[in-house]
Amino acid sequence: MRLTPVVGVQRGGSEPVPRPELEPIFTALAARWASDGRPVPGRPDEEWTVLARRYPWPGR
Repeated sequence: MRLTPVVGVQRGGSEPVPRPELEPIFTALAARWASDGRPVPGRPDEEWTVLARRYPWPGR
């Protein structure tokens, strides 16, 4: 299944939006990255969270 953007489609507030499954190659790539300790799109990145919480100017 290919992921294609849907433009101009509105859904009711209570109607769930179906989430298409990713192609197997992307699922395998994400699993490989995760096993290597690399950040994976769509998943929380702990290193980025730590860096973003730090004060940008040391010594102040």
